[in-house]
Amino acid sequence: MTSLLATGENTDNRVSIFDSVLPKGNLAPWHYHEIDDEIFYIISGEIEFGVDKEEFIARPGDLVIAGPNVPRRFTALTDSKLLVINTPSGPSEGFIRDISKFSQDNPPTDRDQKIFIDN
Repeated sequence: MTSLLATGENTDNRVSIFDSVLPKGNLAPWHYHEIDDEIFYIISGEIEFGVDKEEFIARPGDLVIAGPNVPRRFTALTDSKLLVINTPSGPSEGFIRDISKFSQDNPPTDRDQKIFIDN
């Protein structure tokens, strides 16, 4: 579950801040962002990250940063909570809004998955 704490609308499109709760096993496969820096601050739990060519486990109090065009991935090793900050706001905020409509009762279609992969 992800809550938007600050949006582009609130910050003149300078930053988006998300409060994210990741259940164990939740993951984002290798991907990159074209224009935004992404900063993860771990509040609780353990999350395995891949950033560029490094792989490591982040724990409470750790800060993980991935800049534009830097490959990244993560997997929650335990139930975890983190803040995610993207600057400038925009693409990630739109992605979070788009995926929030999906659930076990309303999974993404093949078309939805293609849109997410191509964007």
